[in-house]
Amino acid sequence: MKILGIDYGDRKIGLAFGESSAHMAVPLEVIVNEGEKTFSDLKTLVEQEDIECIVVGVPLSQGNHSSVQLEKTRSFIKTLSETVKVPVYEEDESFTSVESIRLQQEFQAQADEDALAAMLIVQSYIDHL
Repeated sequence: MKILGIDYGDRKIGLAFGESSAHMAVPLEVIVNEGEKTFSDLKTLVEQEDIECIVVGVPLSQGNHSSVQLEKTRSFIKTLSETVKVPVYEEDESFTSVESIRLQQEFQAQADEDALAAMLIVQSYIDHL
């Protein structure tokens, strides 16, 4: 199953691809959050890449994020679900930002922190399948 992972942010959104049969995820890119245009761009990406589901990281650990960010993320998920024709799932994104920074530092990962966070979100989802 081809999966699109999303690390949602108010200004930018990290993207990653995952493949459940290979049990792996890779960072893709970071896009600017441009409201309605973002939903249109994501819909196009899903269609072009034959994505079968989307996994969006949600800040479930209140220690790292506010409940306001959780509400914004869930609002994004709701609108995205209404825009695309594939299922959209939530995955806990607790500590993905910290882990993505560690990957950059320890392994000199060239991908952007937000794309790495999206990769970790997808990988977590795949690991739970």
